[in-house]
Amino acid sequence: MCFSVLLLAAAELPDPKSAEATGWLIACIGGLVVTAYYGLCTWEKLFPKTTPPAHEVYATKSEMAALEKEHEEEMKRIEHRFEQWLEQQSQQHEESIRELRAWRNELGKWQMGIENVVGKIDTKASLALDQKHPRK
Repeated sequence: MCFSVLLLAAAELPDPKSAEATGWLIACIGGLVVTAYYGLCTWEKLFPKTTPPAHEVYATKSEMAALEKEHEEEMKRIEHRFEQWLEQQSQQHEESIRELRAWRNELGKWQMGIENVVGKIDTKASLALDQKHPRK
């Protein structure tokens, strides 16, 4: 850059409307763009950007508080559903036990009926045998 300034100072300036002046203007602007590009490249090599950015990796305190609150609400919802499920299971268990007791009572009645019938048959058979063969 300094070289081009010295070169301009050493020579006479061309007519501003000439093609030579336009060429020098374009060359200077190109030089500035190239210098800025290499300056930015050097800056990025000296101070590289972290990937991923910190805002994508770390949470702020307010974000953490919101997440904790959301987590607490979710845990309460899960606990409530679990309590409902336990209550439902308890009711189903009690209903099953009632049905089993009713079936047991019916089975007991049936068994008593069978025992009564068998007892009557046995008694009649004993009487018939005693009449046929009296005991001495």
